[in-house]
Amino acid sequence: MKLNTRKVSIIFTIIFMGAMLFNCAGNKGQDLSPDADRKTIKNIPDWFIDTPVKEGYKYHSATATSQDLQMAIDKAALNAANALAGQMDSEMSALVKRAQEETGLGSDSHVIDQFTQVQEQIISQSLKDYRIAKKELQEEKGNIYRAYVLIEWDADAANKRLLAKIKADEQLYTMMRSTELFDEMERKVEAYRNRK
Repeated sequence: MKLNTRKVSIIFTIIFMGAMLFNCAGNKGQDLSPDADRKTIKNIPDWFIDTPVKEGYKYHSATATSQDLQMAIDKAALNAANALAGQMDSEMSALVKRAQEETGLGSDSHVIDQFTQVQEQIISQSLKDYRIAKKELQEEKGNIYRAYVLIEWDADAANKRLLAKIKADEQLYTMMRSTELFDEMERKVEAYRNRK
């Protein structure tokens, strides 16, 4: 009797495992990131391929898919904002290096540290100020929505805030005011004022 119970138990286990493997392999669900087909490629907005250029602004585009229309838009906007943040991080590093060169201060300087902190605060605050300049939505097969989003960020407004913070910090202002970088920032802020 023990032998039969053991055989039944082994057979039941094999059948159960087989059924589990079959169900897992056969039920993949819907592909939420389908490959672009000819229709999708044909309908890509021009502004997605040729990102606009406008003095004082930065633009980034992105696309995302979802079964939920709003989720597709939100994902695309977040992807574009992340790309913008990555670009700004790179540009901030270049500005800090330029400030070091023009002031003659080393990377361990207190003034350069202040400049870096002020710049990071302004950029992180103003990165929240992007807006969706354009969006286009497409329905793909299987009730999947694709959103194309173009975000616009006002770089000159961020420069205005950064310049105001530098001027408010006497030590930082004293070191920076004689640099070409400072003059360039003032020109950009003046252009921003004239634009408004």
